[in-house]
Amino acid sequence: MSKPVLFLAVPLVLLLTACGQGGEPAWRGGKAKAPADPESVAGYLRPPSLAMVRAQADGVSLSGRAQPGVPVRLISPSGQTYDTRADSAGAWTVRLPPSQEVRLLALSMSAGQDRVVPAQGVLALLPDGRAIQLRAGSSAEPISAISDAPRLLTIDYDADGAASVAGAARADSGLALRIDRTARASGKADSRGRFHLVVARPLTSGVSRFEVAGESGEQAVDVPISPAGMFEGSHRIQRLAKAWRIDWVTPGGGVQTTLILDVVP
Repeated sequence: MSKPVLFLAVPLVLLLTACGQGGEPAWRGGKAKAPADPESVAGYLRPPSLAMVRAQADGVSLSGRAQPGVPVRLISPSGQTYDTRADSAGAWTVRLPPSQEVRLLALSMSAGQDRVVPAQGVLALLPDGRAIQLRAGSSAEPISAISDAPRLLTIDYDADGAASVAGAARADSGLALRIDRTARASGKADSRGRFHLVVARPLTSGVSRFEVAGESGEQAVDVPISPAGMFEGSHRIQRLAKAWRIDWVTPGGGVQTTLILDVVP
């Protein structure tokens, strides 16, 4: 169920801060801080997560996991909320109406005594039903992305050109990334078939060719890279020829650009 709330727009930076974003960017060598052994930390609760997105003609269904029986909420920067409750097994589902715009949503759950446990990052829900988790200082996380052949799905960079990419490929397969014919990263897809590669050396402005290759194939895509420049508010969303571009202010005060590439056959 959707319902309006009685307060004004919530800046994206506040949603990101509430969702635990901060610290040194991962592409600069920093790591997100989390309990080394969560079960040994008193009061630790695993945050809610989004696992599946299903787009249909009459709306979009989001499904995930949370603590059993707790209320789960999605909230937009404008203050629009979508509420549901996890079942006895911890599964939750919420249905959103269709939209031709990119929607930004922060996911959280209530844990009693006024305690709110946020998920990491902010979800970007695209008009075609895809969901991407924006993460400050790191590559975005495509939700439920599956591909046997390597597919580059997102590119993140900051004002200094420090960058990271993400995509989908065959599970546990090795991968290499070239930009303008120069090797810039290598790594491996995880057991779900998702990969994140930190780009060696900063990106430069202009149209660059990104090539990702692995055991099951390769992909080449031309991507326009440019500084975010000035914009009003905490974020700006633009439609490019073959991608969505989101420029957004991180909790640290910097600006990060996330390019969400169109899916190609």
